[in-house]
Amino acid sequence: MRTITKEFKIYTYEELSEKAKEKVKQNYIDNLDANDFTYMIIQDLNSIGLKNLRPYYSLNYCQGDGLCLAGHIDFDETNTELKKIFYKDFIFSDYKILKSLKEYSRIDFNHIGRYYNRHSVEIGIYIDGSFDNKKYNNHKRLADKLIKNVKEWYFDKCGQYEQWGYNFFYEIEEEELQEYFECMEYEFYENGSIFEEEA
Repeated sequence: MRTITKEFKIYTYEELSEKAKEKVKQNYIDNLDANDFTYMIIQDLNSIGLKNLRPYYSLNYCQGDGLCLAGHIDFDETNTELKKIFYKDFIFSDYKILKSLKEYSRIDFNHIGRYYNRHSVEIGIYIDGSFDNKKYNNHKRLADKLIKNVKEWYFDKCGQYEQWGYNFFYEIEEEELQEYFECMEYEFYENGSIFEEEA
């Protein structure tokens, strides 16, 4: 019987060739957890008081890809900054109608179709159908004005999150990778495969 010992050179990430670094980077991207990105979006929404919106996305650089937010916004969730956006160009009489609207309605974001992008959500506000024509039309006029402002915010927000997604899943800076692997104390074979020391 013979025992053969084979020696390998082991490298830190910084010591790898550019080709090996590309392999390491691709392996890192391929193994990213989409739940981490979803949580990042939810945390950002929560930071501005929005607890009832959830992101849905498909970010594969294909036609119809993108990101949308579905769920709803209760009026009491809107902070000062959101009020400035949502109630833009409101006049005094609008706020009287808004006070009544707040008592029974909310802003809904309903996903439609089979794609996930900023255009695949219908934004609506329920209007009480039992109102007389004048009151109903006043509430409908205000709701349309409000939806127009909300849509502008919504499209901007989805665009921002979509860019976050492409950066998260496809782009990472060299320094970030190096810091990550140093923190995790990973080492590599010459070809970029992770070295796992046997116990």
